[in-house]
Amino acid sequence: MLKRLGVMVGTAVATAGLLFASAPSAAADPFFFPRSHHSSLAECRAAGDAGRHLWGVLYLCRPFEGKPGVYVLWTRI
Repeated sequence: MLKRLGVMVGTAVATAGLLFASAPSAAADPFFFPRSHHSSLAECRAAGDAGRHLWGVLYLCRPFEGKPGVYVLWTRI
């Protein structure tokens, strides 16, 4: 029983490691989450300002890795 529990925990840790390793590295803080994507930096900032009543004044607009001209709005929740 104890051996099976150890295998289950090891599998869960390995799976979590794979999930976090494949996550986008654009967020500067682990508490930022992608909210939406936009075609320009100005559009992304406008969406961030418009949603301040939902997520506050803290948000990031970062380029989407692998897609030039696309910006991702990262918000803190």
